[in-house]
Amino acid sequence: LAELYPTCEAFYFQNCGKLLLAEDVRSHQIEGSDRFIRFGVNVRFFNIEGTEDMLIDTVGMNTLFLPDLQYHFHSMDPNWVVNHAYNAASYILEHDNPIGDGETIDGIENGRMSREIQWKCQYEDALIQPPRGVVDIHMGDYASGKR
Repeated sequence: LAELYPTCEAFYFQNCGKLLLAEDVRSHQIEGSDRFIRFGVNVRFFNIEGTEDMLIDTVGMNTLFLPDLQYHFHSMDPNWVVNHAYNAASYILEHDNPIGDGETIDGIENGRMSREIQWKCQYEDALIQPPRGVVDIHMGDYASGKR
């Protein structure tokens, strides 16, 4: 798009709802699959009204026929979970979604991914619009909701 429309000022990525300045897109040095994650995937954060629960999900992976991610949780820094979501989405894209239903993914300890903590993955329908299939990541002691 940047090459086709050199005078445009912004790009709207409809698949994920991101609006980005054209200069940010043109000047970015990220290459390969991480470039798609940066521009084509949006990680969203929601507080669940009337509770301490939070929900973080991704939107945009389905453009490449891959599942989005979903985390329904409490008592963890949501910034850590956002970072985990971007890393997990990148892993899914780079490895053509190797995560099977019931398998596990590295969890978070002190803000970093840790192999010592394993979170179970389950394929479900998204809790929040748009309707789509997601990999729901059950965050162990931090998980909310019923599965």
